[in-house]
Amino acid sequence: MNPQIRNPMEGMYRHTFNYNFENEPILYGRSYTWLCYEVKIRKDPSKLPWDTGVFRDQVRPKLQSNRRYELSNWECRKHVYFQPQYHAEMCFLSWFCGNQLPANKRFQITWFVSWNPCPDCVTKVTEFLAEHPNVTLTISVARLYYYRGKDWRRALRRLHQAGARVKIMDYEEFAYCWENFVYNEGQSFMPWDKFDDNYASLHCKLKEILRNPMKAMYPHTFYFHFENLQKAYGRNETWLCFAVEIIKQHSTVPWKTGVFRNQVDPESRCHAERCFLSWFCEDILSPNTEYQVTWYTSWSPCLDCAGEVAEFLARHSNVKLAIFAARLYYFWDTHYQQGLRSLSEKGASVEIMGYKDFKYCWENFVYNGDEPFKPWKGLKYNFLFLDSKLQEILE
Repeated sequence: MNPQIRNPMEGMYRHTFNYNFENEPILYGRSYTWLCYEVKIRKDPSKLPWDTGVFRDQVRPKLQSNRRYELSNWECRKHVYFQPQYHAEMCFLSWFCGNQLPANKRFQITWFVSWNPCPDCVTKVTEFLAEHPNVTLTISVARLYYYRGKDWRRALRRLHQAGARVKIMDYEEFAYCWENFVYNEGQSFMPWDKFDDNYASLHCKLKEILRNPMKAMYPHTFYFHFENLQKAYGRNETWLCFAVEIIKQHSTVPWKTGVFRNQVDPESRCHAERCFLSWFCEDILSPNTEYQVTWYTSWSPCLDCAGEVAEFLARHSNVKLAIFAARLYYFWDTHYQQGLRSLSEKGASVEIMGYKDFKYCWENFVYNGDEPFKPWKGLKYNFLFLDSKLQEILE
């Protein structure tokens, strides 16, 4: 991850942006990825980016080849493809990691890219996120590369599992890039023909790819998002591990398990609870079957999700729900307290996750590499505190 690269560019020319960022779902001839980046420091009162710039795939200065003739343009592009360390994403990571970064700061990185990362780059990006828990990454893509290929679809899900947000660039983001990363000579961004149709098609395609539950999450994701802190700043999303069992003659039969997380969706607030209900209602739910559903969530449901889940339980008496939450979301707010009570009133069991629950999740919903669960300092004390608060709310 240490290619010999030049410093990032400040911007690009108008024709370069329009040609490489055109959001046609199927587009030939765009062989390189362009990446506009913005790095912010969370909790920075100035709200100004720490750094911005542009990278693109780079051709290796000296191609290692036994051939005595000059490589064709196609062969150069092919060589670059098989050298992922020279892709735009790897150029950014090499530059970012090469800076002396303050370890006590939390960074928010946003990429606006012409193509989504290839599977090899995804591997490096997930390793980077695992090594830097103080970094969050949002990837807004103009187009999806080889989205019909299983490896590429799996790579998008791996990014999602590793904690990166992946979304399709919308009009506001194209306009933002035009204003901040393009030598636009004072001209406004002008969307091309079928811009909205292209966005809708790509958005639906990505939503379809990410819609199904993940099998598991990575260890760093679990430890970061499920740590049962009394006040967990910087954990702004919910992760939900679920187990669905079928109830037969007073016993339960294990059936489905998986993991959901909040999804970036401009059309709706697609929280993890809503993701589960959408999948469960469309793919699983049958009126003639009784279900026992168990959730292990990093946060207790927000007010809107609590109301939606309560309404779901009221409509489906054949579903029993148990919720084990690592942390309580705004437990001091009376509105959020009422949301938890509404769940309890509709028959949901709401409890705080204890050591056994964290261990169960580690063993069943984490790519743990056969490593044992390692409890963090304060786990038991925080459990007792949160459990007492929950009991006060539900009384």
